[in-house]
Amino acid sequence: MDGASRPGPVARAVRIELLCRRGVEAAAVDGAGVSMTVRSGAAYPVASTDELSALVEELQFTTGEGPCFDVVTTRSPVLIADLTSQDEAVTGRWPAFLDEAVAAGIRAVFAFPVGHGAAPIGTLDLYRRTPGPLGPPQLRGALLTADLVGLALVADDAALEEDERQGWFRMEVHRAAGMVMMQTGGTIEDALLLLRASAYGEGISVNDVAADVIAGRRRYSKEQL
Repeated sequence: MDGASRPGPVARAVRIELLCRRGVEAAAVDGAGVSMTVRSGAAYPVASTDELSALVEELQFTTGEGPCFDVVTTRSPVLIADLTSQDEAVTGRWPAFLDEAVAAGIRAVFAFPVGHGAAPIGTLDLYRRTPGPLGPPQLRGALLTADLVGLALVADDAALEEDERQGWFRMEVHRAAGMVMMQTGGTIEDALLLLRASAYGEGISVNDVAADVIAGRRRYSKEQL
């Protein structure tokens, strides 16, 4: 595919959102979101079907934990039919994400890897406001949606690199993390953790924290590592 025919990030985002909406119907859930994973291992929300789905995608990005991270690590779906279950496999899984997701009204989450190849490049996250598993037809619909989202995302490697240059992966956060790394003398991973911790502790978006760092309104010191 040449540069003239390759879809840009905006067109691709619209396509992904449409696929998510169809996936919501096929899987009989209340909402859907897509996050992508870059080389550093960070996950970035890129599409959602509604405000609640956008909130939960942002929550995973802010806390640095949640089903999208498990999917990328295990390369397998994560199916949690009841987030309020007292089963240790649920309660001890993502403590920060779990508390906030339940408080937001989420009761079930189903995450699937998207992308073709040895490792997923992102995840499709489906949410439900009531507990309960996906039935076989709904599971098939979710898997099909994940495949279609993957095809929309991975036209070719050059397309992904172009998206990254144009801001598809929220590069303002990486820019802020670089500044924090210089301020603290730590690693880029340390800096990202500090940004996430600040956002989570203050109840704001990581993007807002990053904007403050870039504008000079917020600084960090090595004592905060």
